[in-house]
Amino acid sequence: MKKISVLFLFFLFSFQGVQAQISAGVYQNAQTTQIGIGSNPEKQLFGELRLLAGDVYNRYFGAEIIGQYTIRKSENYNLSGGIMVGLDDFENGKVGIPILLSLKPFENVRNFAFVLEATPYYMPELLYFRGNIGIRYTFGSN
Repeated sequence: MKKISVLFLFFLFSFQGVQAQISAGVYQNAQTTQIGIGSNPEKQLFGELRLLAGDVYNRYFGAEIIGQYTIRKSENYNLSGGIMVGLDDFENGKVGIPILLSLKPFENVRNFAFVLEATPYYMPELLYFRGNIGIRYTFGSN
């Protein structure tokens, strides 16, 4: 326990002067709610870690890692595509190709975005298509 505490303090103080932007999002589809923490989506390359959870009727838990490349960027929207790798309670694993459209509707709050996602993905012996809608906020200034 003492080693873990020392390592935690070391990492805490080593990143004290680093200024990075973090994004947080909540996404919803017909089966799950996803909570994501990621890097700055305004960069050319960015990533996100998502935790998936179902509800009372659909007890479901999983995690996904998403890497994205910005295809088109403007003040009002960003379009990106990438790769997703995930694991959850019901599947052995999955790989997908997410395409994200981030809409930034408020001129004075460009860090806030509505996100539309379309992801075809493959699980062992099955091919699926998932559509998400959500919101994302990027902490820090662009």
